[in-house]
Amino acid sequence: MTRPQLDRQIARLRYLNVKWCLVLYADEYQLEKAATRFRDAGIYVVWRKSKRPYERIYGLEEDVHYLQSLGMPPYMQIYNEPSLAAEWEGRIDQAAYLENFALAARDIYNAGGYVGLQLVDEKWLRDTLRYLKLRKGEAIFHRMFFIPHPYALNHPPDYTQDVNGVLGFQFYARIFEEEIGFVPPMIAGEGGWKYNSDADARYPRVDDQLHRDYYVELFNWFRTGRLSNGDPLPDYLLAFCPWLISDKLDDNAWYDSFAGDRIMTIEAVHALPPFTRQFSWER
Repeated sequence: MTRPQLDRQIARLRYLNVKWCLVLYADEYQLEKAATRFRDAGIYVVWRKSKRPYERIYGLEEDVHYLQSLGMPPYMQIYNEPSLAAEWEGRIDQAAYLENFALAARDIYNAGGYVGLQLVDEKWLRDTLRYLKLRKGEAIFHRMFFIPHPYALNHPPDYTQDVNGVLGFQFYARIFEEEIGFVPPMIAGEGGWKYNSDADARYPRVDDQLHRDYYVELFNWFRTGRLSNGDPLPDYLLAFCPWLISDKLDDNAWYDSFAGDRIMTIEAVHALPPFTRQFSWER
């Protein structure tokens, strides 16, 4: 992405009053180009280095130290959806992923960063946590955060029947409670509603109006302190970053998509009144 393109996307994020986003980068040069711009825009970032789960990730210590030098909290995601065949060239090799994840987690932790765990398979989550315990890496749990991908199909915001809803992160919270005794911070790095989704015939297709209404309700969780199913907003859920700000080939994108811009959603989110999220100990 060129500098003008980057500045354009950041301007859009600022128009939406975004405070958190997830950013992919290939190397230290891209990180250096982007980090100061996000810092100056007042946007917190989860950084994901573009590597496949069969690849070792090098240079994470330097990346963490660079972010620290800018005064930016180093939230670092390790791999993305590693249980899915699309992330592998050939056979899925969980053992290779576990070894590579543990090494990257060690490097981020030792550099003083926050270790980002991302999985969309409940068994792989348990296996990863147990592998860290086997490697005597329990200290990492206390500087770990989880990046759920709560895609909702065309389910409404209060849907809780299974993991396919924006409240799907709650299923993973139970696993953390069972495996390590607490729920780490969570920042949804992908998720939300795909435009025109009609996957579940029990619910209406996600048209422009529903896309707008559902997202406004979701972001209001952080203003009201209440989830769509009536539960209190958990302190561990720090942010929800929908996929995706801009992409000509993806109708999930809010801007530039072949399906058009999600104008109704963009304007409604822009119009949300400013607020400061309150945690339970502040209420």
